[in-house]
Amino acid sequence: MRTIFMTPLVRHDLDVRALLMIVSALRLKEEKEESQGLDSFQIFEFKGKKMINIQEEPQDKIEFELSYEMKECKVLAVLGLDETLGEYWTIMFPREY
Repeated sequence: MRTIFMTPLVRHDLDVRALLMIVSALRLKEEKEESQGLDSFQIFEFKGKKMINIQEEPQDKIEFELSYEMKECKVLAVLGLDETLGEYWTIMFPREY
């Protein structure tokens, strides 16, 4: 399992429920990584009561039903590499990329 970081803006502005859903989706992707592939650039879109996770390579799109209404927004999770930490995710808004 990779370490997951978030930017201060995400920590401050993103609903904690959305953050938990993103982390869950990333963990699910990591579990299936060997059989299905994993893009280092994950896109999460929140629309109403849905979270949509999109990756380009290999192409994949998963929709998650939420039990609550979310403000519409887009969030990115980008895979990085550090000599000490190894691979890690950073969750950020597109304007921070």
